[in-house]
Amino acid sequence: MKLLMHTCCAPCSVYCIGSLRKENIEPTLYWYNPNIHPYIEYKARRDTLKEYAKSINVEAIFNDEYGLDEFCRNVIGDLKNRCSNYCYKVRLEQTVKYAKENGYDTFTTTLFVSPYQKHEEIKRICENLAKKYDIKFLYRDFRVGFREGQAKARELGLYMQKYCGCIFSEAISNYDHIVSARQVQLLENKITERKIRLGWEVPNLELKPYKNGNKEQIKFIYDLKKEVYQKYVEKIYGKWNEEIQKKLFDRFMKENSKNIELIYLNDELVRILQWKRNRR
Repeated sequence: MKLLMHTCCAPCSVYCIGSLRKENIEPTLYWYNPNIHPYIEYKARRDTLKEYAKSINVEAIFNDEYGLDEFCRNVIGDLKNRCSNYCYKVRLEQTVKYAKENGYDTFTTTLFVSPYQKHEEIKRICENLAKKYDIKFLYRDFRVGFREGQAKARELGLYMQKYCGCIFSEAISNYDHIVSARQVQLLENKITERKIRLGWEVPNLELKPYKNGNKEQIKFIYDLKKEVYQKYVEKIYGKWNEEIQKKLFDRFMKENSKNIELIYLNDELVRILQWKRNRR
């Protein structure tokens, strides 16, 4: 048997190569992965495989094509099915073509080791290519050794990628970080916008939505709105004391609580902002 094994990366090849050698099958590795982006990632995976192949004395052939433009043109219309409709097919068919043209009678792929890939879909594509090009397809479910291979790869200090390969899978793998960063940025923008509303630079500004006011907050808001409150004192209560202050405060907060935010500077209450919602 003269086997050409499409190889996606060094870590995934560890168990596959070891398993095949136990069967006295010596594979030749074939690198063709134009789906890997950006280039710095592509180069890291390719160079790691080169070094690993040399270290274990296995032959490796590198079809070096960084295909970002071509990849995007072919998947942009149906990103959800990009793996099955393009990514698997283009890599495996190129592997089979090379095998057929260069005297190999059998092919396989390290993609069969990953529990995260669409295993049955890859198998179906390989079976179809075997018929199309009249070449043998060696099927092995390498997934049983995935954890073992990954552990050994870490022991060897191989570069361990964090996502499948393309820029879209990279985005998916970082989804939580992307969302978190966006939320942080929105908060920073909100603070910046309110600094602008204040009309002056405020270091260490902190905004706190008003909830249940303590005595300090009640007094602060009352003093801030004192001129407004004074209109009601004589008209409604005819006198002034703390009880009246509390009643006025409660009345004010009942009417405006949804529009109140307290601004703190170094833990000291410095100003209150009020925005009227649905204001025309």
